[in-house]
Amino acid sequence: MRTPDYTAWHEGCAHDPSLLEWEGKYYAFSTDTFGAPGGYQIRTSEDLFHWDYLGTAFDLGGERKRSGGKFAAPCNLQEAFDWCVTSPREVGYGVCTRPDGGMAFWAPHCVRGTDGKFWLYYCLTGYFGGSKSCIGLAKSDRPDGGFVSEEILVKSPAGWRTPNAIDPQVFFAEGRMFLIYGSFGLGLFLLELDPATGKRKIPHLYDDFDQKRITFEEYYGTGLARGSLEGGVIRYHENVPVYENGAWVKKNYYYLMCSYGSLSSAYNMRCGRSERPEGPYLDVNGNPLVCSTDIGTGNKLLGSFKFEDTADFYCPGHNDIFVTDNGTRLISYHCRTNEFIEKGLSRSNNFHYLYLGLYDFNAEGWLVMSANRYAGEEIQDVTAEEFLGISAGRFEAVFLEQGVSTVRSVRVRLGPDGTVEGAKKGKWRMFGSHYIELELNGDVFSGIVLPAWLQNQNAAGFTVSALGRRSGMALHMNSTNKI
Repeated sequence: MRTPDYTAWHEGCAHDPSLLEWEGKYYAFSTDTFGAPGGYQIRTSEDLFHWDYLGTAFDLGGERKRSGGKFAAPCNLQEAFDWCVTSPREVGYGVCTRPDGGMAFWAPHCVRGTDGKFWLYYCLTGYFGGSKSCIGLAKSDRPDGGFVSEEILVKSPAGWRTPNAIDPQVFFAEGRMFLIYGSFGLGLFLLELDPATGKRKIPHLYDDFDQKRITFEEYYGTGLARGSLEGGVIRYHENVPVYENGAWVKKNYYYLMCSYGSLSSAYNMRCGRSERPEGPYLDVNGNPLVCSTDIGTGNKLLGSFKFEDTADFYCPGHNDIFVTDNGTRLISYHCRTNEFIEKGLSRSNNFHYLYLGLYDFNAEGWLVMSANRYAGEEIQDVTAEEFLGISAGRFEAVFLEQGVSTVRSVRVRLGPDGTVEGAKKGKWRMFGSHYIELELNGDVFSGIVLPAWLQNQNAAGFTVSALGRRSGMALHMNSTNKI
């Protein structure tokens, strides 16, 4: 069998990407992907759109054979391995951590710690579709590898009595540090960490819970969202402009994003917000985030869609919320496409590409994001005259829905008299620095106007990212030069 050239993948095969910035470079950490050495892939970039393979986070010691019951790798993963190791005879298929030393790490997150080291939050699981998993903390003096595990923070056994201890993401806010984690089953949970060490603030062990010396919540933390969801990430933003009662005020919010539904057919990205890290996290209708099978509550910011004459965005998800040192706000996520299947070039869409998109907040302080891949744009003031002058009022519009089918764009025309014509009819207006409001489809969409590189037109233009006040579904509009 031919060995893939993983060093030439660039932004390809980057599943569950999370970002780190250090000394003028950006680092993307992603889940183990077929064909590449195990132990998390690390890519690097100087501009956030050209990515090169750098190496792996863990030195797994060549073939990773066990000798005398000991795991041979030098990165201190013995405890994690012993907890997750699963015999193929035990489950029959989908084994991730095997007796021969084979392991598959999922969904990493790396941050610069308060001790000057780089803190990598990793997770290991026993088999696909089960909750036999654990999350640990590894540290290194540099961001490009050499990580050594220091401690297991949380474990979950087989079965779904407890959270699935995968998909760790950490954040600092208001002098505190937290870990959000979990997948499907019981949903997402929040644990407070010690910002001086990166470990649990209260050092409970799994045996304490198993022997009933502590409660479920003391060990697993606070429940944040329930159901068929995963990949949670929280970002705290201070002084978010909110338009209330005819005046602008500043508010502080925690924003929680996660991915709903089947990874291969229904993945979509949802968001809620709270004034406290522990929640509750609510959507535009005041509902807590809950996913039932593939759909549910929560503001739907991105799902499968397609603009004209461009590759489809299929099952986007498992994102990071990332702010660069110079203040650029970005959502990183992985995305599939069916383009190669449609062109007869592949039989699979199982290639997860690293995508990034700008994000900001609408006039109500809800997070909205661009549906276009980031190409160096900066959020800026835009007048209605500039908006219409550059776009001529012609747009392709994607109205996201609760369902999971790929949504295709329709044509609309925004007139200087504030009317909308075309496939959808209604009204629109702009106000403030770059805010827009559209009455369409029986809903009022509150959003922002952003500059964007429109890949299908090979040109710069405007994009509109808005959120339905009634539906909680996103509206994405790209200016178009097509008649």
